[in-house]
This record gives sequence, C-alpha cells and structure tokens, in this order.
Amino acid sequence: MTLKHLSASIALCLSLGACAAPVDKPTDASVDYIPALQQGEAVFWLALDDSGQLRVENGKAIARDVSAVNIVQVSDGYLVATIAGVEATPTLYLLRDNAKRVERLATLASPNFLVEGLCLAPEADGSVSLFMLDERGSAEQWVVYSDKQSLTPAQLRTLPIAPNATACAADGNGGLFIAEEEMGVWRYSSNAEKPVSREVVGLASPYGELGEGTEAIAYLGNNLVTVTVDTAEVHVHQPSDNGWSSTTLGQWQGIEEPEQLRAWYNAKDGQLHLQARDDASGEFARKSFAVAGGQLDFSAPAASEQSVKLVQPSVQTDPVARFGDAADDPAIWVHPQTPEKSLILGTDKKHGLLVYTLDGKQKQLLPTGRLNNVDLRYGFDFGNGIDDIAVATQRDDNSLSIYRVDAENGHIQHVAELPTGLEEIYGFCMYQNGGNTYAIANGKSGTFEQYLLQADNGKISASLARTFAVETQPEGCVADDATGQLFVGEEGVGVYTLSANPEAGDAPVLIRGVDEIMVADVEGMALYPAENSRYLIVSSQGDDSYVVLQSSAPYKVLGKFRVGANYGAGIDAISETDGLEVTHRSLGKGYEQGAFIAQDGHNVMPERPQNFKLVPWSDIAQELNLND
Repeated sequence: MTLKHLSASIALCLSLGACAAPVDKPTDASVDYIPALQQGEAVFWLALDDSGQLRVENGKAIARDVSAVNIVQVSDGYLVATIAGVEATPTLYLLRDNAKRVERLATLASPNFLVEGLCLAPEADGSVSLFMLDERGSAEQWVVYSDKQSLTPAQLRTLPIAPNATACAADGNGGLFIAEEEMGVWRYSSNAEKPVSREVVGLASPYGELGEGTEAIAYLGNNLVTVTVDTAEVHVHQPSDNGWSSTTLGQWQGIEEPEQLRAWYNAKDGQLHLQARDDASGEFARKSFAVAGGQLDFSAPAASEQSVKLVQPSVQTDPVARFGDAADDPAIWVHPQTPEKSLILGTDKKHGLLVYTLDGKQKQLLPTGRLNNVDLRYGFDFGNGIDDIAVATQRDDNSLSIYRVDAENGHIQHVAELPTGLEEIYGFCMYQNGGNTYAIANGKSGTFEQYLLQADNGKISASLARTFAVETQPEGCVADDATGQLFVGEEGVGVYTLSANPEAGDAPVLIRGVDEIMVADVEGMALYPAENSRYLIVSSQGDDSYVVLQSSAPYKVLGKFRVGANYGAGIDAISETDGLEVTHRSLGKGYEQGAFIAQDGHNVMPERPQNFKLVPWSDIAQELNLND
C-alpha cells in the first residue's frame, strides 16, 4: 500500500472543511453527513449524530463519543481521524471499498490538552499530516506514512501557532489555515521542513472584514471559505499578488454560532453549498449561495508534474550541541582497509569540528571555534610522517584551521591555525596535484585565496599562490584532482569554473546561472567521479533540492533530487542545506557505490539541533538513471 497525491479532481476537496458533494442527500437536523468522494462522485457518507456516534451510510458504527472527525482520500481508501471519549483519544481508521470495510489503524497517545481543532493535510512526499490544535498556542503534528504494506503513524513535531486557535483546514499543497479567536485566519506551512512562519488571510474588525472573527473555515479549490461569528457573513478568500483578497457572498440566516464548516460546489446549479454545526443549538444546518459565472473558481488546481526525484536518508548523525544555524559542512574520510570504519567530519559554526562514525554516533569533538567549511585530502607529508589532512575555515580569526588525520585509524588532532588575508572567511575546498596540496578559501566579499600547504617536521605553513574573485558572496567550491578543474559557487548568481592550477591565470567563467532548476542560494557542491562520466552535485537551497550536472562542457543537467523523510527509521527530510559531500568509494554494505551526505538546516522528528544525513549513492543513481 502506498500513499499518493490525490488526483486533480479531488486533490483539494477532502479535508474537514473541503468536501465537494451533491446536495440531494437527506438531511437529519441531528446528524452531520460527511461526504467522501471518488472522481467527483459521492460514493458514501459518514454520519456523525448529536450523541457523538460516527457511522457509515449503511449504519455500521466506526466510533462512538466522537467530538471531532476529518477524512482524506488515500490510494486505496479513505483515512479517517477522530477524537473520541472523555480521554480525547485520537484514533485513525482506514475505510476500504467505499466504507464496506473499516480497519482501525492506530490509537495515538492522547495529547495533554483539549483538542480545539482537527485536520488532515496531504503532503508533497505522499504522506498525510494530522494536526491537533491546542488553544494555548501550539499544534501537535503527526504523520501517516506508508510502511511496506501498512499505513503507520508517527509523531513529528509540536508547531507553535496563534493562541486561542479554534479551527483548521488544509489545502493539500503545503498550506495549513488556522482560525484565531477574535483575530482572524492565518496560513501556516504544513511542511515540517519549512521554517515556522505565517501570513494573514483575513482579520477581524477593526483590521479586516471578519467582524468578531470566525470559528468556521473550509478550503475548497483555491479558496478559503469563512463564516463570521457575530453576523454569519460568508466570505471567500483568494490568494492575490498582494496577499489575499476577499469576496462577500452574503449572510447565513438562522445560524447563531457556526463552527465545523464543510463546503462543496455544484457546477450544475452554480451553487456553493455550506454545512455547519450551530454551537448554540447543537444542530447542523445547510445553506447555498449562487456564484456568478467567472466570479469564483472552486475547481481543484491541476496536479503539477513531479520532475524532482525523491530519495531517503539511511542514517543521520547525532545533532550538534546547540539550536540555531550551527551545523554547516561535512567531509568523508574513507578507511584504507575497512570501509565500514570510515568517518564523517562535520563543522559546528558555534563550537568546532565533529567526527562521526558511519552509524551517526559522535566519536570526537575538537572545540576549535566557529568553523564553517571543511575538506580533506589523503597522503600529506607532514615532515615527520605521512598522514591525511583536513582543513576548515575558522571564522573567529579568519584563519585556516589545520587537522592531522591518522591515515590508519582516522583519529584527528588539531595542529595549527594559519592566518589568511580574507575578511569574513566563509567557504572552502582543497586541491591536490602530485606532491602539492592547496587550500582554497573565500570570504563573503567574493574574494578567493589559494594557498600552498607545506610542512617541516610537523609544523604547517601556507604560502599564498593566487587570488581571484566573484562579484558577490560565494561559499561552496570543489576541485577535481584528476582533471585540474575548479568549480566555485556565487550564492545568488550560479556556478563558475576555472583551472585549479594557480599558475593558469584564467578567470572564473559562469557555466550555470540560478534559474527555476538551480534555485538560489547556490551553497554546497561536490564531485562524483564515475567510471565513464563525472557528476557535479550542487545544493539548490532555495527549493531544498540538489542538481546533478555534467562536470564538463556543455554541463548538461542530468537530474534533480530531494532527500525526503525516512519515517520508518525516524529520520526527517533534509532542508535548507548549506554544505554537502559525496564519495564514490565504498563505505561498506549498503554503500558499495559510495554515499552522499548533506547538512540538514531544520532537524525535526522530534525538533532537535541541526545534523547531517547520509544517502547511499546507488539510490540517487537509480532514481536519476545515472549509468556509470
């Protein structure tokens, strides 16, 4: 069983307040009929009576003492979420064969608050989010995902929202609408990987058109429908260039305190149909409003083509010590004899250099200051023995922080801080050509400095070999030791190339500008040296994805991928990536073709400080059809 996107005809009409349906269903004043759809036709109804019993149309009971219910279509049935009993227990059901079969999926842990609102939200990765509102100013978010042959719930996070929230609705496109008592309606992101933010949809008086506010909201098509508390005035809110615009349809006579709104549109009669519970009487009421042709569009937006492939992380590292923008850039050290003993290096911009084993456990912490980017090379002559070398940019004093990596076991020690001429040192990469090892650092001004690293009896020195620049802030860079080619990124502009040889004297040449495929900021980058071709991987931070390019002219785009959540392993998706790395060398079982690792800018499930996440390269190659 798999969860999938809803089809274009139903994608946005199955949340609590967004069910399209015909209007010829008999209505009992004490029963709330909840229509469920398949390809635009009602196939069954759920009935919630005033005693709190939820049953399907044929009378079969699903749950009793229900205080809230929501329904959304999944691949082979309908997912129903309820809050029931004096314990306010959230329970999930799967209805199959048009509700002829009812399967109880799971009973979730009861939240330690009174649930004021409940809604389900289809997500872009095929999962479904469940939100339960706490009037004190938070929402508990669970995710229901496909786990082989079953649907499985997992707690994701606690989302800070407006206090005194009374109702919610989802648009199936990453939007979560929440009504705040006496204030208005806000749109939040339902995507746990996005920063917590909100935008105004409609405000109460005297700031907006919603009178004393609303407790009845429903999403339909590309519109949010609201009914005001004081006058039962019906508004339709639509996104516009300047936020949200509002159209008033009229007043709903005969209802005093509308809540639990549901809405559907019948194209045959041109009517917007509403159903709500009147909290004053406890009964359900219906009302229809004529919608003039072309005035409002309640059809579901067409489903967009998904050209970005999705892979899952297999491992995540322990989080860094502090919240905030801390973790930044990884590197991979490959063990010479036993690939399973390879290590992950990662920078902490607030603390120093972290070292992890391949299962993500922290092995070392070197508290050397505010490190930004890190890279490494093998076989460096320290003058008193040959080991591997790692170098990081040190933001405390704009220096190069030098580390000696034991070539046999990977143990790391800090050996030097070398000054640079840069102000606000930032990005970094290394280049090795024969017996020469170079450190290439940049500053936020756009200047790059390339240093030749040398050692005498363990003492490291650096001599400036060249400088070059781009116009605005850079960060990521990567050098191809085999071809002598250097790639550098200018965050808001794109990717450049030039010779990595400091004596070449060439200037950076733009090979790929930011656009709808590679979305600014351009951040981390890495090279995968495959057998018959070489791939340049670039972080497209603006849309939380990674672009794979040919690393030689014409630098064709070979594909694009995102790292989604691995809910079964308890690992969330990667978002807002700063640094990344890739290796083609085997890291042992599961990583025979190497691995991709990236910094995760927003680490949830549960909410924790930032970390790094690992993906087998074979998964990426398969999704993008990269034939080595």
